[in-house]
Amino acid sequence: CLATLIIMLVGDTYTLINYVSFINYLCYGVTIIGLIVLRWKKPKIFRPIKVNLLIPITYLAFWAFLLIFSLYSEPIVCGVGLIIILTGVPVFFLGVYWRNKPKCVNKLIESLTFWGQKLCFVVYPQGGAAEEE
Repeated sequence: CLATLIIMLVGDTYTLINYVSFINYLCYGVTIIGLIVLRWKKPKIFRPIKVNLLIPITYLAFWAFLLIFSLYSEPIVCGVGLIIILTGVPVFFLGVYWRNKPKCVNKLIESLTFWGQKLCFVVYPQGGAAEEE
């Protein structure tokens, strides 16, 4: 969010759209690669929707073409998009990977989660009996 706010203050909307579209295409492709890997490594997992593998493989071929073309035609925009993605790595290590955090860090993360939920009007579902209407 912070990187996006800085980009919006510094750059124009067209450049921001280019950054976000590159990030989206990259994430879509990685998701499809994950689908293919899971179909290959864990074929017995329950899947509510099962598609022929020709569809994701065809999608990946077009995805690779678009990604390579984007990297070739606008390498700076793609590089900034990758940097925006990589800003999430420290957040992952601080919030998820680091298991034995001090209590002050856990309290800070819980506070940020609480205020984020308030800001976005979302609540993590609680385990318990559902309230009657």
